[in-house]
Amino acid sequence: MAETPRWRRYLRLWGPDPDADIEDELRFHLEMREQEYLAAGFAPEEARRRALERLGDLDAVRAWLRRHDRKKQKRAARVRAAGDLLQDVRYGVRKLWQEPGFSAAVVAVLALGIGATTAMFSVVDAVLLRPLPFEHDEQLVMLDGLEVPFRSPDGESYPRSAPALTDLDSMRAVFSGYAAYAPGSLNLTGAGSPVRVNVTLVTPSFFSTLGVRPALGRPFTPEEGEPGAPPVAILSHGLWLRQFGADPGVLERTIGLNGVQYRVIGVMPRGFAFPAETELWTPLPVPFTLADFEPFRMYLPSSVIARLAPGVTREQAGQRLLALVNAYREARPAGSGSDGQVTAAELVRPLRDVLVGQRRTALLVLMGATALMLLIACANVATLLLSRSATRRREVAVRSALGATPGRILRQLLVEALVLSLAGAALGVVIAHAAVGALDALLPAGLVGIAPPRVDARVLAFALVIGVLAGIVSGVWPGLGAFRADAIEAIKPGGPVGATARGAARLRRVLVTAELALALVLLIGAGVMLRSFLALLATDPGVRPERVATLELTLARATYGNLAARRAFFEDVLERLYATPGIAAAAVVSELPLKGRQGVSLSVRAAGKPAPSRDELVFAHYVTITPDYFRALGIPLLRGRTLAPAVDSAGPGEVVIDEALAEQLWPGEDPVGQGLVIADELPRTVVGVAGNVRAGALDDPEVIPQMYLSLAERAPSYAAIVARGTLPEAALMRHLRDAVRAVDPSQAVYNVRTMEQVIANAIAPRRATTTLIAVFGALAVLLAGIGVYAVVAFSVAQRTREIGIRMAMGARTKDVLRLVLREGAALAVAGAAAGLLGAWMLTRVLAGMVYGVSPRDPVAYALAPALLIAIALLASLLPARRAVRVDPVEAIRVE
Repeated sequence: MAETPRWRRYLRLWGPDPDADIEDELRFHLEMREQEYLAAGFAPEEARRRALERLGDLDAVRAWLRRHDRKKQKRAARVRAAGDLLQDVRYGVRKLWQEPGFSAAVVAVLALGIGATTAMFSVVDAVLLRPLPFEHDEQLVMLDGLEVPFRSPDGESYPRSAPALTDLDSMRAVFSGYAAYAPGSLNLTGAGSPVRVNVTLVTPSFFSTLGVRPALGRPFTPEEGEPGAPPVAILSHGLWLRQFGADPGVLERTIGLNGVQYRVIGVMPRGFAFPAETELWTPLPVPFTLADFEPFRMYLPSSVIARLAPGVTREQAGQRLLALVNAYREARPAGSGSDGQVTAAELVRPLRDVLVGQRRTALLVLMGATALMLLIACANVATLLLSRSATRRREVAVRSALGATPGRILRQLLVEALVLSLAGAALGVVIAHAAVGALDALLPAGLVGIAPPRVDARVLAFALVIGVLAGIVSGVWPGLGAFRADAIEAIKPGGPVGATARGAARLRRVLVTAELALALVLLIGAGVMLRSFLALLATDPGVRPERVATLELTLARATYGNLAARRAFFEDVLERLYATPGIAAAAVVSELPLKGRQGVSLSVRAAGKPAPSRDELVFAHYVTITPDYFRALGIPLLRGRTLAPAVDSAGPGEVVIDEALAEQLWPGEDPVGQGLVIADELPRTVVGVAGNVRAGALDDPEVIPQMYLSLAERAPSYAAIVARGTLPEAALMRHLRDAVRAVDPSQAVYNVRTMEQVIANAIAPRRATTTLIAVFGALAVLLAGIGVYAVVAFSVAQRTREIGIRMAMGARTKDVLRLVLREGAALAVAGAAAGLLGAWMLTRVLAGMVYGVSPRDPVAYALAPALLIAIALLASLLPARRAVRVDPVEAIRVE
């Protein structure tokens, strides 16, 4: 057997044929062992046999060597790939550092897109995606169709026509826990100055149902939910910090709520405030009496929460509850209660869906707007990278000629795009962090509601992912096109413009057209929302808010438990206000306008006319006022007069109605002097007709009819005081506080603000949504304008020689301007056409978000394309002016 030279083993150690290397290695060891046995005096056949026996199973050795070789090859490949990638990163960073203007432009564009998208994602994540701060939050549901058993003050039970809360005890196999709660607000004393705090009455099982415990102290016990139990309270973490200085000794301390003494037994963890903005919880006795809800101006708790038992689905629970509801409906007397149809899904709803409500649509629309803006940014960056790759054709061709594979060149260009996108993502996170603070201030509590947005690990991961995706999307097409050019032609000086260059130019134009189309979709959406907001601002609230200040208060039952005491308090306050120079009118009202239908509506009918059927009943909003209310708020009296200052207990009583109610009950007639029957009471005399006032939301499709009764006969515990004057509004608010403090220094006041602020708060959600969409639309148009400028400027640079020849042949300045502007106009018109089509299909999602205009508002559809085309022409003007300054001689000389 011929001996294998040892030097061949070392030369083939990293060879391309591992099997040949293995065979050489085995042959070498076999020959070495055979030589040893031959030297020991064995015959050749015996030496061969012993050598094979000593090496063992050659097939097993071959398999082991192959596995070992594969591991080494993979490890070496990883090392080489890491080295190549590091080399690409270094080269890419060095190359980009040499072009600071280009790099800064790309990073800034990506930072805007990624920053806006990340900021909006932080809000969507907090409200729609992040788990609720409760144990196994997916098991929590809200129940409808139930009544909480309560007793009237004389001890009689309330007649039931629906399942009671306590009936859920028979459904323990379906609901492992349940609780009722009713939010409101009370005056807090005994912790510094009197303040108004948001309080929620809860059944004792409330916290155990949610799966949370106090951070200090203990939750409510079942005994504390019994009627007549000593009053106790649990504080929120925020209230504990703000009013009690985070004192651990607050437990067992006594505080006052509307004059009733409560003992503090616990403090909830930081961040827990359910329902939203609750600062204090107290037990709700079951059964309870009307007196338990008097401070809250409520009749029944409106919310029942439950936890599904393990293994029970929401659909199964809904069917069980529906069967219980139907059983009560069948057992009640004919003609009593509601006959409306209800489904199992309506009875049992996921807690998150109830908390999010209509906010989901607004947030998803805003998230979609930022996603469109990010796509525009990616298209913009791709356009810039395409323009840059055209200038690097010679570099790519040289590298290709020297042996670089297309994959290696593509990877290099993608790495450069990723470096830029990651830099943009880093800057975008900084922008998002600042934007989240602005969003938290801009978005009203009702729009976010569940948890404040924040930039945390989830949001950072999102920014990283979209940064990488943006880099890949932006860099792949420029990278693919960069090495398609003919290497020989590209290396030549001047490099003629061939099919590849023309293809890149077409792709640039397509990308810019897509940018313009997406920008127009956002611009039209912003235009529709702006038109809707302007229509909302033009809606007459029914009051003149200028130079009007208001405050709200709730009188404690312990101090002002009877009508005479409450009436005396309000009369004293008004007397002090009228004695203040600069105050022209002051009044007390049971509820301010634009409070979102929080008051009471009662059935009304015209006296002397046939009683309407049940389907024809007319309901009106019930408000109690002092006589100067209409003058204080600037509400016009269209007929008759205001209410008399004094109440004649022997007379029929007076009422002022608004125009909407007059039209419903006395169409075409004068209602003054007519009788009005309210909820089957004795008829009252209509003494005046006031202008319509928006009692509910300003964007309600219809005006809620209202009637005004004298506060002297029905002075409520809760009221608002309003004052109009010639003083600055800050002085008016100060005088309101001083007047209340002078009458009762212990009385807490809250919501001290101007009437203009009341109106501003009513439209805050629409203002926030409109502002954000308008900002996104403006940024999108800016990015699209940058894209148009980049394409036209690059086209002018590529056509310098052609422009020079045209000018040398006699072309005038306006001809050159027209040539360049025509290219920008063509891009704008194509983008506008595509954008109009896209907007027509997408703006229907705004149907539930607009007021007073159509989602396909013709004004927005007309002005937005005109604005976009104007901006595109403006972006083309600078390259056009540069083109007319071309020296024909120098341009022709360039080759």
